[in-house]
Amino acid sequence: MNIKSELEHGLKALEEEYRFWVVETIKMGRGIETMEEELEHYDTELGADRTADLRRRLFHIREKHQFLEEKIRTIRQRLEELRIQLDRMT
Repeated sequence: MNIKSELEHGLKALEEEYRFWVVETIKMGRGIETMEEELEHYDTELGADRTADLRRRLFHIREKHQFLEEKIRTIRQRLEELRIQLDRMT
């Protein structure tokens, strides 16, 4: 396999990974929003202990969401680098 073919193959694999993480991040973001709305709406019904527990869990989910967004930015940068390399080869 020549260098150009290897770059094209790497680019395709990275694009698939990028799409996967974008979808996962969108789903997670929607879940966070839903959970926040429910916590605000049912705050008094759930009780203080349950609400506090859910808010702690939500904090950890937000951290994971932020990590995924950073991962997406890293993948996007790598995609741009690979595209530039391929453009230079053609």
